[in-house]
Amino acid sequence: MSGKGKRSVPISAAHTQLGQQVKNLRPGEPVVLERHGKPVAGLVSVQDLETIQRAGQDMTVLMAFNHAGGAAKTSTIRDIGYELAELGYRVLLIDIDPQANLTSWLGIHDVDGARSLQPVLEDYAPLPEPYRVHQMDLIPSHLSLARTDARLPGYTNAEGRLRAAIEQVRQSGTYDFVLIDPPPSLGKLTANAANAADWVIVPVPARYKGLVALEGLREMLSEYTRTNPRLRVAMYLVTQMENTAHSKETHEVFQQVLGDELAGPLTYRPAVYNRCQPEGQPIGVNAPTSEARREIQRVVRTLLDRIGQAPA
Repeated sequence: MSGKGKRSVPISAAHTQLGQQVKNLRPGEPVVLERHGKPVAGLVSVQDLETIQRAGQDMTVLMAFNHAGGAAKTSTIRDIGYELAELGYRVLLIDIDPQANLTSWLGIHDVDGARSLQPVLEDYAPLPEPYRVHQMDLIPSHLSLARTDARLPGYTNAEGRLRAAIEQVRQSGTYDFVLIDPPPSLGKLTANAANAADWVIVPVPARYKGLVALEGLREMLSEYTRTNPRLRVAMYLVTQMENTAHSKETHEVFQQVLGDELAGPLTYRPAVYNRCQPEGQPIGVNAPTSEARREIQRVVRTLLDRIGQAPA
């Protein structure tokens, strides 16, 4: 025995003793291999090795952003999160929109406000215990966040409070991806999401209002990078694509303006999406063999390529 809670094994004896040492290895108790009395290697339990590996991986924080409502922002976060989880990534979803659509669209109702981001944003509390839904963790939203949004301008560091909590989670190595769904507005809740994120997904509907909103979107993203220089656009994702001349023309304009930043499109499929919402399920659960899901899976592959991630 060398030191409290630590065993040392001469490497000359490893061939005969190692099997028994590994058999008796308990979590938190390393075995050190020595040569001539000096440590040269070590063994840890599988559980501890997984913890070490997770801590060495960087966590990626994504947010969806469009200050105009009806851009399919929430369903995009829900479905991308699910497909990332299906690929084996550890995913946390954060609903910071007081409307709580992401929360209810994942089947979570009657949420306690204390399990939302309200204590995080008002009192610098750590992230609350999440709900487990469809292989993902979810921090739900609550209507009380509307009051929090009104109070935030009177607080110090009003736009950096979520970032402080997320950095604690980043250090823990618990998740591979955190996906944030802010409200369709330019208030302090959205600014908190922008200051916490590494990448932004911008859903743009293939409609006239999507074109009109584009200039403002790009201007606000430029503003957010002033306080969060690491924030980058992962993709402008065309949503609500229809088989109409107007939709196709809009898509062509997006292609001309956005070039390689564009992704998608996701087709407007009200029969599928409208069924998923009341049933509290992602597309991948509700319609696992549908073309709607295949579109989302293609978007996820593009996303992983854009941010330099290989599938898990």
